[in-house]
Amino acid sequence: MNVSQAPCTKEGWLIIQKRINGDVDFNRTWEAYKNGFGDIHGEFFIGLEKLHLITQAKTYELHIQLGDINGTTSYAHYNDFEIGSEKEAYYLKSIGNYSGTAGDSLDHHKRMKFTTFDRDNDIDSGNCAADANGGWWFKNCAYR
Repeated sequence: MNVSQAPCTKEGWLIIQKRINGDVDFNRTWEAYKNGFGDIHGEFFIGLEKLHLITQAKTYELHIQLGDINGTTSYAHYNDFEIGSEKEAYYLKSIGNYSGTAGDSLDHHKRMKFTTFDRDNDIDSGNCAADANGGWWFKNCAYR
């Protein structure tokens, strides 16, 4: 998958991750998260290397749209999203300021390196990605 294949919303947002019903397993290796996986017509993750290249070029915003099975939606918006290079373990360099209705659960993980089950970069005594069945910028899992 390359950036030119990544879909955009009607509002013009580049979709970097999409999860709908669990058809795609997000419990993946470092290499898979680096390169991206899934199907842009269903569930996918664009890839950390692509995100790094995109976000180092200029200032980008991050808009997270959440929905539940009842049709209720909420969102979290960050006005300055940037991640580091692979050499920096794709650490979460910046998220800027939060606004939204979903709650700010990303601030807790700011400046953390990305963790997968095969590359533990969080500060927890275990491996947060292994516990959560998916990679993320975990600090000490959720709020332990």
